[in-house]
Amino acid sequence: MRRRTLLGGAAATGLGLTGWGLTAAPAEAAPIGSGWTEIDPGYTVHQPPDRTRHEYNSSTGEHHFWLYDTDPSTFPGQDSGPRSELRFKNDYTSGQAQFECDMRVKSSAYNVCVMQVFGAETQATAFMALAMGNSLNNYGKADQEIYSPIYDTYLRLNVVHDTTTRSVHVFVNREFRVTFKDHGPGTHYFKCGLYGRDGMSARSDNYIKNIHVYRK
Repeated sequence: MRRRTLLGGAAATGLGLTGWGLTAAPAEAAPIGSGWTEIDPGYTVHQPPDRTRHEYNSSTGEHHFWLYDTDPSTFPGQDSGPRSELRFKNDYTSGQAQFECDMRVKSSAYNVCVMQVFGAETQATAFMALAMGNSLNNYGKADQEIYSPIYDTYLRLNVVHDTTTRSVHVFVNREFRVTFKDHGPGTHYFKCGLYGRDGMSARSDNYIKNIHVYRK
């Protein structure tokens, strides 16, 4: 996929690559850019009622998430989809926040959200990354592809949310891919794993490790 931005004017020009500290993916975790402070906000696990859809391997630090399209909604009456997600307790309303992880989506996964920045003024989320037919797309929109191919290989994902410019910058394998506008102010936080959508595949699996959260 060609590198592009969905922001125009000064916001897009100002992003560039200068100042982001881009290098080849390091063996250890490292945020994109400088001035970040790593935080340990903790998380809660969201799963369908009376189902186990998440496992954590303490020896490898890997989270395994899986969902079936027959699973009930995790929050009945609030949305229509099952979830197997980590909800990070990094609630913020200002400044910048960055999410980093290594992620491997199995080829059976389709139309499932794998990472999101929650909270916005005009809708529930500022950003959603969906696995869509071996590509990662914002909100599943064909014209907002982030990266492909994604199936069955670990990718390093960095998502930077700047509440001042209302921008979400996405990097894959430490390469800048695209910038999206968020959807206005709100109480934001990160989620990752699997969130099932209408038309999702019969079973979806996602593996995530080396998760880090940063603030500035």
